Amino acid sequence: MEISIIIPTYNEEANILPLLHFLEEEISGKSAEIIVIDGGSTDATRTRVMETSARFMLSENKGRAFQMNEAAEAAKGDLLYFVHADTRPPVGFYEHLLNAVNNRIKAGCFTSIFDWAHPFLRFCNWFSRLPFWFCRGGGQTLFVNKRLFKHLEGFDTSMMIMEEYDFIERVKEVDRFKVIKENAISSARDYRANGAVRLQMIYAYVFFLYSIGASQEKMVKTIKKHVVKPSKSCID
Repeated sequence: MEISIIIPTYNEEANILPLLHFLEEEISGKSAEIIVIDGGSTDATRTRVMETSARFMLSENKGRAFQMNEAAEAAKGDLLYFVHADTRPPVGFYEHLLNAVNNRIKAGCFTSIFDWAHPFLRFCNWFSRLPFWFCRGGGQTLFVNKRLFKHLEGFDTSMMIMEEYDFIERVKEVDRFKVIKENAISSARDYRANGAVRLQMIYAYVFFLYSIGASQEKMVKTIKKHVVKPSKSCID
């Protein structure tokens, strides 16, 4: 079985190289590929990727859902593993994914911790172990059998944010979703820039908007109005 690691990027020159070096070391000698799917970065993201063995793709459309779907279509692997550029999967993730597949798990994620030992964030980390939808997040990474991904028609490209939450909900309608209790390490850069408690309250409000069916435009507007972004994201 081959695993395709898919990383959507937009202006991630500061994060992409350390992640790719980590991934290269972890999959050395194993059946896996790395695909970086870029949304038209204006910084040196592409240059950094070309310094590694990863495959670089330029998406026709900017936005995580578009980018990840395009990379999934081009991927060679039987299992798709989506990783954000500012997140590091657990050491030994390849073996954990193989074990999940051998146990007939077709989709799932890891638990996660932030790279900032802030007391409030350490408390929040624990919730990634729970099965509820609002305890998920891109920093936990996401794996899915390619056939199941195609059956579900991938990520909803009408969504600018929350596309992973929507996808996981659709997975659960047809199959199991497994939370593997090994920690991915997610960047707390947004929390450092905005304040840990303040940002979590903003996100809680966005989750509320999502749960009541608010428009994508309203959720994005809320984030752009209240969240100071230290770097570009795929919704900018």
